Amino acid sequence: MPLIYDGEVIHSARDEFGTVEIVDEATSRTMHFGSRARQTTMFLNDSKALALSYTRCMLSGLLFAPAPRSVLILGLGGGALVRFIRHYLPRCRIAVVEKRALVVALARKYFALPEDEGFALHVEPAEVFLGADHVNRYDWILVDLHNHDGMAPALAQPDFFTRCRRLLGGQGILAVNLWTGDRESLLKGIHRALRRSFDDAVLHLPVSRKRNTVAFGFDFPRPSLEVRSARRTAMDLEAEYGGVEFSQFLRDLLVSNPGLVH
Repeated sequence: MPLIYDGEVIHSARDEFGTVEIVDEATSRTMHFGSRARQTTMFLNDSKALALSYTRCMLSGLLFAPAPRSVLILGLGGGALVRFIRHYLPRCRIAVVEKRALVVALARKYFALPEDEGFALHVEPAEVFLGADHVNRYDWILVDLHNHDGMAPALAQPDFFTRCRRLLGGQGILAVNLWTGDRESLLKGIHRALRRSFDDAVLHLPVSRKRNTVAFGFDFPRPSLEVRSARRTAMDLEAEYGGVEFSQFLRDLLVSNPGLVH
């Protein structure tokens, strides 16, 4: 039986990994991997905006370090993070790893995926990319690896986050979107692997009113904040990045991470 969405299915296709469907609603376009879960949402009148709250949460590394000059994104979806970073940080070097050629093709056709010299795309599994020797290092690594029923199995590999950390350059930050779902044992294993790989320099940011948590791993000692200064930083970031709710993210980080205030 076909899935019932909140809009019109404008395209449906299959590859060896399953179905990908594109759905248009009144003001937005979404990508689905054979379930009602939204892999990407794009506003039809503002393609650069981050429509899904977890993607905005993944920008919270800006509260702790300067804007990145290079970003590695594991998992493309419809390219929401690529579009946002390309618009607000046009000089930032972006590399994306996506295992499904079909997802890449649909992101280009339906989601305004940029194609320019500052954007490198690798069509291969994330674990294969991470297992190769690389010259480049990145200020940020953004991990958003999911399939039709939750987090991708690659996240459970024992050395996944260790390999990620090797690609961070000195003062780098990793952000990973974690869906709590019904796989508690998988999630606990991922949290243990993160703490081990990043020497406990890890923070967690629950996504408001969602079942997602964004976890951050720091390639430097676990940061701490002076509240008044951090609030000013959050307000400045909101003005600079199109109203992304950094003040709310700061409040949620302070509540969820004891010892964050110095």
